[in-house]
Amino acid sequence: MDGKEIEIMSQWFDLCYTTKIDLESATTMGKEIADAYSSPQRSYHTLEHISHCFSVLDRVPVAIEKETELRFAIWFHDFIYDPKSESNEDESATIAYQWLKNLKVCNSKHVRNLILSTANYLKPVKGQLSFQVLHDIDLAILASEQDFYLEYQRGIREEYEHLPDEQFFLGRGQFLNSLLKLTPIFAIQAFEHQWEEKARQNIFNELKKIEKVVNLVPPIEK
Repeated sequence: MDGKEIEIMSQWFDLCYTTKIDLESATTMGKEIADAYSSPQRSYHTLEHISHCFSVLDRVPVAIEKETELRFAIWFHDFIYDPKSESNEDESATIAYQWLKNLKVCNSKHVRNLILSTANYLKPVKGQLSFQVLHDIDLAILASEQDFYLEYQRGIREEYEHLPDEQFFLGRGQFLNSLLKLTPIFAIQAFEHQWEEKARQNIFNELKKIEKVVNLVPPIEK
């Protein structure tokens, strides 16, 4: 790990220390987490993504019930990540649930349910604040500044390099158009006010680029 990754992983050990997880268990799982998020097939779903999630979490303007469970869910939500698989969230949730259940340090079922909720962001968000926060944290990248958003686009394309352009951009365009139909995209009112316009503009700009690659996505409604 480089210095930045070590700094990110220090947050893992802080969480484990706070929840009284023994050092051996924290170190063993910490290595598995670091290895998973540093695997070669990842370009966006890396430790940098986890760090960004926590930077957003720190800006949530209200107290969060079950914040400990939310923090563990962030760490584990992309633990398993294979762009060719449809069971990533299920597998990640199971690993988190079993590990935390054995340690008995928090509500492991809630952690599992939080991770499972990340499988489809086109469904209505559950009413509990922890679900809403995780939803907005994971989608916060949509409202990032242009350079960061372009890096996100490149990272996602690299992770799906097994797909030809036409197939990838068709699916990507359909997903982005579906996001635009959400009203609003973000579940927490403070984030909606702060990010909604920027996210929609970024999505619109990406869809315009996609139209230049393939003319297969539905008409864009701004």
